[in-house]
Amino acid sequence: MDLDGTLWDHEDASRLVPPYEFHGDYLTDAHGEELHLFPGVREFLEWANQSFLLTIASWNVEERVRPILEGFGLWDYFLFPKIEGHPNKADMIRRTLEDLASAGYTIGDIIYVDDRGIHVDDIKMTLPEVEFVHMWVDVNSFDELRELLEKLG
Repeated sequence: MDLDGTLWDHEDASRLVPPYEFHGDYLTDAHGEELHLFPGVREFLEWANQSFLLTIASWNVEERVRPILEGFGLWDYFLFPKIEGHPNKADMIRRTLEDLASAGYTIGDIIYVDDRGIHVDDIKMTLPEVEFVHMWVDVNSFDELRELLEKLG
């Protein structure tokens, strides 16, 4: 899964400045800038974590974004997350698959969820087995994402 624009409404959480103050499903940074989880994120991750291996491929700065995930209580849902300062999500996904295989996981269907279609071509060329769900285009909510995954899974 992607983070910016997918799990939360902020387009570049790496720009936020700690310390963060958490208020339920949103936070404010040191300058008062807000980041809001999209409705249904927590419920979706709780549900998905029971049937799927969840991970992250995000173009961000981990030192800024990991504390956000931890503060919202979401970090532990994800195995071998890749939060890196470059846009090569195909490489992040490829390395995550290698990490999962090395840890003994059997990988079935692979679905990547992102709000930006710009990464699709590179992912499809490098990893043709990956299905792409374009968040806010293919589905308009986390309830719809759950319904789609239930059909696919």
